[in-house]
Amino acid sequence: MFAPKSLKHPTLFSSMPFTIIHISDLHFHAFPRSLPKYASKQALGSLNLLLSRRQQYPDQRFNKLVSELQNTNWDHLVISGDITSLSLEQEFRKARQLLQPLLKYPDKVTVIPGNHDRYIRAACQPDLFNKYFARYFVKTGIKTQRLTEDWHLIGWDSTHPNDWITAGGTVSRATLLSTEAYIRAQAPHIRFLLVNHYPLWFPPGQQVKPHHELYNLAHVLHWIKHQPRIAVYLHGHIHRNWSHQMSRETEPLHLINSASTTETLRPGQLSSYHRIQLHGSQIEVEPLLL
Repeated sequence: MFAPKSLKHPTLFSSMPFTIIHISDLHFHAFPRSLPKYASKQALGSLNLLLSRRQQYPDQRFNKLVSELQNTNWDHLVISGDITSLSLEQEFRKARQLLQPLLKYPDKVTVIPGNHDRYIRAACQPDLFNKYFARYFVKTGIKTQRLTEDWHLIGWDSTHPNDWITAGGTVSRATLLSTEAYIRAQAPHIRFLLVNHYPLWFPPGQQVKPHHELYNLAHVLHWIKHQPRIAVYLHGHIHRNWSHQMSRETEPLHLINSASTTETLRPGQLSSYHRIQLHGSQIEVEPLLL
């Protein structure tokens, strides 16, 4: 029977490393039963799903991921957005059902929304992401959680509906202020792992795509360069897995992208997701191939 490692022992903090599994951009998919006028963007997304995305995300990949993680020891699971493809309720329902074996212990799972989970305004009225995954995030503000004696997790929601051709997000001023306040309230030795859907810094050869990234990317990037206690940044959105570092005046920031975990493999692909182990104040990142 599967259980996260920390549930096997009465003490959460031990000499054993704390293991985080980071997956992202699962893109569970379904076709709309109707296309009302307000959901016209779903028509474009449905065409993309019909022509390519459905083949890129076969159901057996979802089943394989769940089976693999059921047989893996971990302490915390992070899903950094884009659970769905078109923000359809049947997609959220399918995702919740198939992921259920991994979601039994809400305090061991963090799920944040991606732009595809807020694809159209109708998906936010009511908010379908919160309907199905609120237990693993928060309805408003930021998620904060103590992982170990040395590490805390902070989760952001930077998504909102966009027009037909854009897929950007925004980290609000309130989110940054709440994050600063939370960091200040913790003991000086605490380090932070930040989860957001959108990337901040790109490896060589990967460029920012206009109208596709954070609208206030420059501001958030400047902000995080002055937050040395944030040591790890987990994200998705760009369907190219990577793990690299961004230099800062103090220590570098580790940036880890696990998107897209359930997509069919490309030639030469080296990872589908990552295992992150926290050893005291140190981290170890391992790429894993599904």
